[in-house]
Amino acid sequence: MPKECDYCGFRDPLPFTCKFCGRTYCYNHRLPESHDCAGLASYKERVRESSKLYQYEPELIAKKQHGHRINTLSRAVSIIKSNYSLTILTIAIISFFLQYIIPEYTSYLALYPADILKLKHPWTLVTHMFLHSGPIHLLFNMMFLFFFGPELERRIGGKRFLAVFFASGIVAAIGYSLWTLFVLNDPFASAVGASGALFGIFACLAVLAPHIQIYVYFIPMKITHALIFFALFDLLFIGSGDAIARSAHLSGVIAGLVIGDHIKKTGNYIGY
Repeated sequence: MPKECDYCGFRDPLPFTCKFCGRTYCYNHRLPESHDCAGLASYKERVRESSKLYQYEPELIAKKQHGHRINTLSRAVSIIKSNYSLTILTIAIISFFLQYIIPEYTSYLALYPADILKLKHPWTLVTHMFLHSGPIHLLFNMMFLFFFGPELERRIGGKRFLAVFFASGIVAAIGYSLWTLFVLNDPFASAVGASGALFGIFACLAVLAPHIQIYVYFIPMKITHALIFFALFDLLFIGSGDAIARSAHLSGVIAGLVIGDHIKKTGNYIGY
């Protein structure tokens, strides 16, 4: 069963149990040196005091499912549950089908700047992230989440990943609402999609792991350069009048940069 790492909070489907302290850790923090193991320090102290080595019984550090082969569906569910990125992806896909089944579903959960100005329907600051305007919109957003979400989650842990996702999405929604209300003067221009939150994830990852190389239109470049490219592209076309919420993208980037910088200062993340 998936368990949260006691060091970083990542929900690992195959958790490791430290034989010195008995706590549960993910793959990246399985070694005593990786989680500042207090049990190891205590063991070393006992050895120094007694001049004897104590034999530890070997333990299974990666527990398998209870002795019998699980089916493919159960394994898939376990993987999804162990990773917040995949959980969000699954919810978004289910939500997309509900948009076609329930006529009022989209209009009730979409973001409307006029409602935000009047402090009505505050839940849409969050729910709009799980709606999409069509199959292509959903496909590109979920591909983006699939490739970059787990990578950030692995580095900062599940709980902080959720904080980045939702904080960036909410900031993106507010930024979009302010731009639409006071610049475009269009209070009823609704917005759906997780793009703002995803740009926050992308920006946060760029701050914490600037060495990562990705491909943009089949061209290899560092993630920091890709972030600058996308941000400049949105700035260039922000007044084009197209259906893309570029103000939400840019707001999400700002949120991701701020959160990423804060996490980087704490030093509690995987940078390599």
